[in-house]
Amino acid sequence: MSLRMFWHSRSIFLYFVLLTYALDSIDGSYSPKRSRSSNFIFRHRRSYERHKNKSTLSNSARANSDGSKPGVFATENCTVVVAQIGGTATLPCVVRKFNNGVVSWVRKHDYHLLTVGLATYNTDDRFMVEHVRHLQNWGLLIKKVQPSDAGLYECQMSTHPPSSIVVELKVTKALAEIQGSPDLHVHAGSQLRLVCALRDSTEPPEYVFWYHDRRMINYDPGVAVTEGRSSSVLQVREADKGHNGNYTCSPSNAVPASINVHVLNATAEEKPAAMQHANSSCSPTKIHIVSGVLLSGLLPLLPWT
Repeated sequence: MSLRMFWHSRSIFLYFVLLTYALDSIDGSYSPKRSRSSNFIFRHRRSYERHKNKSTLSNSARANSDGSKPGVFATENCTVVVAQIGGTATLPCVVRKFNNGVVSWVRKHDYHLLTVGLATYNTDDRFMVEHVRHLQNWGLLIKKVQPSDAGLYECQMSTHPPSSIVVELKVTKALAEIQGSPDLHVHAGSQLRLVCALRDSTEPPEYVFWYHDRRMINYDPGVAVTEGRSSSVLQVREADKGHNGNYTCSPSNAVPASINVHVLNATAEEKPAAMQHANSSCSPTKIHIVSGVLLSGLLPLLPWT
């Protein structure tokens, strides 16, 4: 009986020893003959895992602190868009393809909800969403821009937590300028060339009309008008007195500009000094003839000895 108890106790003891060794081998915490190199590798792995966990926690805390989910928007925050009065402004808002939230636009200065998805929540029909599906663009389109439209606009994504970016709209006033203004003098018979340039313009005009004393002359005979993206040139091949007067450059989307043209005729009245100098000049031949006549008349009167 005692012998059976001895072998039974020994079997239990060996069982616990083998079980402990197996468990320690699984989690790597026990190895009687583990080398120093394997011990170093194990400690390095544990240190890397702790550093990785800390980095993940810090990134998560940073994302939660600013209230935005990184990677939601492809458009940069605080983007600035410039548009001219009467033009069209497009405020960009491009989102990542993996986001399935609803995009909405809010005007910041009065917190007025403008759009939700493709629906417009505004009585002003100048506002609408310009959606390009394959590009995930939810831009806010503003037609016939007014000075009061300038300010900050917020594009929001209905994620959890909500994410948003801010886009600023700046409104400029386009002006026309004519080179050489306010007065231009040209000689009769020479070319009359007026160059009208657009300043602070963000888009080309639909048309540019030229006026001579309030009459449109774009299609008059002898008049050529060349239009570019930001300029317009009026040319008259041979100017005369009929081209005197006021000329106005009037673009469709800019403030007009004017210039006064004076055509000068090269007549004798305009150069009296030159004409006077020409009439007072005498040739040497005439001088010699007059001198000979006078001498021949005086010779008989001279006393002779």
